[in-house]
Amino acid sequence: MSGLNQFTAYLFSSGDAFFVGAALIALGRATAWQFRTHRFAKWPRLVTVLGVLFIALSMTPLPWWLYGLCLIPPLVSLNVPFRAADQARWPRIVRRVQPIVEFMLLASVTAELIERHRLHVPPLATLPAEVHVIGDSLSAGIASEQERLWPNLLASEWHMPVRNYAQAGATTASAFRQAEEIECDDCLVLIEIGGNDLLSGRDSRQIEADLDRLLARLSPPKGDRTLVMFELPVPPIPGGYEFARLQRRLAHRHAVRLIPRREFAKVLFTPGATTDGLHLSPTGHRALADLVLQMMSATH
Repeated sequence: MSGLNQFTAYLFSSGDAFFVGAALIALGRATAWQFRTHRFAKWPRLVTVLGVLFIALSMTPLPWWLYGLCLIPPLVSLNVPFRAADQARWPRIVRRVQPIVEFMLLASVTAELIERHRLHVPPLATLPAEVHVIGDSLSAGIASEQERLWPNLLASEWHMPVRNYAQAGATTASAFRQAEEIECDDCLVLIEIGGNDLLSGRDSRQIEADLDRLLARLSPPKGDRTLVMFELPVPPIPGGYEFARLQRRLAHRHAVRLIPRREFAKVLFTPGATTDGLHLSPTGHRALADLVLQMMSATH
């Protein structure tokens, strides 16, 4: 994958395209009126269209109504005859609506930043007695070099047992059997699951039901167990928005902290981190272990 393609894949999978799109819309609408009679009048409109596409393809799990308020007014205003007199009806309406559009863009960006911060994993005050990993091939590996898997690297760094139950090909449904292996109370559970569900095109309602059941099984009755789930990088594919939204919704419901998708995407799109674009290489396992250490170890 070339550098440009890699950056583009990261931009959309991480969700950062949302912020780029908001900036492009704001820039396009801010300059459209000033250039309405200029020969370059079409460029602010093009910038606005690009911004709308970036936001729509970012798979950011905002409410649909907020998407509508952010995207519909800029699209409607593209057809306004900017060469008409300043006091014509449509130009006056556009000028009055533009502050509302800018406010909604600011509100949506603020909402997404707050949501990312609210679900962010706080550093561990003290290390747990043991760590358990629920996952698929990104955690189980596809080669025989098991000592290089990121859960084993964590065990070496933290000097504690890290029990890896991950299985290649696991889904949110089959991972329930992994969860049944965990009986501890004072422990940390790292959950890396859902990629196979997303790429297989399963119905989002069934995925949500399976993930809800899995997290309910992992949630301790006494609240001593810490649950941390990787928010998966979601490319602009069918079902991506629904998956991103259900993952955050269930994280709220079960008090699960999330390792943000943008951080996970940084690992996946690091040069040499994967063997085939999906499965981690030794470099990728090292990078993922370092990510967990960086985010969860107060002294790391």
